[in-house]
Amino acid sequence: MSGRGSNVVTSALVIVTVVLLVPLVTVLFFKDGLYYPQLTVTTAQTVDAEFLFNGRKSEASCKKLIDNIVNGIVSVCPACQIKEKECAPSLEVFQRRALSSDPLPIPSSRIPDGVVLYQSTQPHIALSACMETQRLSAARNSSDRVTCFQPHNMRPFTVPRSQVDSAAFFASVWFAAVSCAICWLICLVLVRYQRFHGHISMDAIEGGPQKFHAVATPRIGGVAILIALLFTGAGLVPVEQRFSIEEYGYLILAALPAFAGGFAEDITKKIGVLPRLACTMAAAALCSWLLAAVLRRLDIPMVDPLLLWTPLAVAFTIFAVGGVANAINIIDGYNGLVGGYAILVLAAISWVATQVGDMFILTAALSMAGALVGFLVWNYPKGRIFLGDGGAYFLGFWLAELSVLLVARHPTVSPWFPLLLLLYPVFETIFSIYRRKVCRGCNPGHPDALHFHQLIYMRLARLGVGSRDAKTLTIRNSAVAGYIWTANSFFIIPAISFWNNTAALASVALIFCCAYTWLYNRLIRWRAPRWLIMSPKN
Repeated sequence: MSGRGSNVVTSALVIVTVVLLVPLVTVLFFKDGLYYPQLTVTTAQTVDAEFLFNGRKSEASCKKLIDNIVNGIVSVCPACQIKEKECAPSLEVFQRRALSSDPLPIPSSRIPDGVVLYQSTQPHIALSACMETQRLSAARNSSDRVTCFQPHNMRPFTVPRSQVDSAAFFASVWFAAVSCAICWLICLVLVRYQRFHGHISMDAIEGGPQKFHAVATPRIGGVAILIALLFTGAGLVPVEQRFSIEEYGYLILAALPAFAGGFAEDITKKIGVLPRLACTMAAAALCSWLLAAVLRRLDIPMVDPLLLWTPLAVAFTIFAVGGVANAINIIDGYNGLVGGYAILVLAAISWVATQVGDMFILTAALSMAGALVGFLVWNYPKGRIFLGDGGAYFLGFWLAELSVLLVARHPTVSPWFPLLLLLYPVFETIFSIYRRKVCRGCNPGHPDALHFHQLIYMRLARLGVGSRDAKTLTIRNSAVAGYIWTANSFFIIPAISFWNNTAALASVALIFCCAYTWLYNRLIRWRAPRWLIMSPKN
């Protein structure tokens, strides 16, 4: 294809993506995709108690919750009057703030999955009603106690009990094993019969500064991962009630544009970064609509109030998901590097998902982790098949969306938890843009051989330097992954330990950025610590 033809194809893809993206985003601005149960009760003491709950995915479940609350109130307080009840399609700014940990000007009680706001013409009566609710809750000796917060005080979330029992957890592990087996089998077929597709799927050993493999290799491993997750979804059908096949299906459906944009590059070698990024952002917009995957808090005081405005929150989420997916693609340069790193991230997400009782996120994370294990059998250490752009964007989208969903669905999870998990590719991307644009005055999108993982290859993995033997090159290539896995483990472990502590997570993130910058400067100046260098002498 000529350069002009390539430009035409690229322009067409950008136009089509924008045409698909604009209506999706427009719909999102007017629809959250959830129903928020709201109920206002007037007590005998002329106090209005407004019950406000997190969103429900269907109007029927919303109405059922309201009816249960009404029946409970009438049975214990016959004098109370139901003033208002509805399933609202969206929340006002103050209501979103009420569901957060921010202080409020009125008394409020934290209840399971929601809050109660107390209002009266006499503030001391409203506060008394709030405190009485807490006292009665404590007297019942219930595990779900109500906590009353006075006006203008921070309202921290308590960590809920895990709702993932052992049977459900081991069922998720079983689905991960199925995903692993299927991915391994598909990779076997792709590697064994590469003579039938190699003319379009092979990644040559020449053609760019980021080629470090010894022989031409298929770059369509993402196909195997996608098929494995599709089969896993089919296996969830018999147990739909427990594992939410609808949400799982929505996640895969939303991921398809991200995969398609990268896969088109794997096949044609003509798709630029902008169209691939646009496809991923379209996928993020679709997921925001289907699963209400929208980031509305970052635990940053000056930023969080802005994210209460839905259009800005949606736009930020789309940008963040697209950026993470692109960052995962950037670090995908050596055998096993991205696959092993992603497994560590998914394991951390799975652990926190069990703590907050989210079966869907747990199953989605373990299924992807299982598929990656099956892929790594062929990718690490020998590099028989690569993820390719399709697999990298698909994996990056999956990691980003699970992170967004974990924060959006569970207020106890700090948004800095997934940020710390994904800080390596994110900071690598930001640092690369700074290095190219500011330090060198180059185009930020122009590829080079100065990424962190490439410096590890050139400065630390010194096995067989200068050799052109395929086996030696493959060993040296695979050594890079061990450095990345080990380094990131030192930061993923604290992320798991402090998953609901923003201050601790932010501190660890700062340490990571300082450590990364220090080591990068040492490597670029050929002053690497001797104990890190892997060479025949060592």
